[in-house]
Amino acid sequence: MTVYEIVGGVILLIVALLIIVLTLLQHTHGQGLSSAIGGGVQGANSTRLSPADQMLAKVTRIAGVIFFVVAIAACVLSSRLG
Repeated sequence: MTVYEIVGGVILLIVALLIIVLTLLQHTHGQGLSSAIGGGVQGANSTRLSPADQMLAKVTRIAGVIFFVVAIAACVLSSRLG
């Protein structure tokens, strides 16, 4: 294993755990999955999110982008170096 693979794996692990924690911290407004599947009366955007929930959603999106960029970079680097 090269240093790039180890560093990439560690970063992926940390970002994955961060995404899990951030997702669990988010407050759900509404009736849950049954409302989403059954087509509840209220849409997903009908409720206003608090500033803390907006910040958690934004940080979660950023962590998701970082996860995919690092995953793609790790694949490209390991294929070129290996």
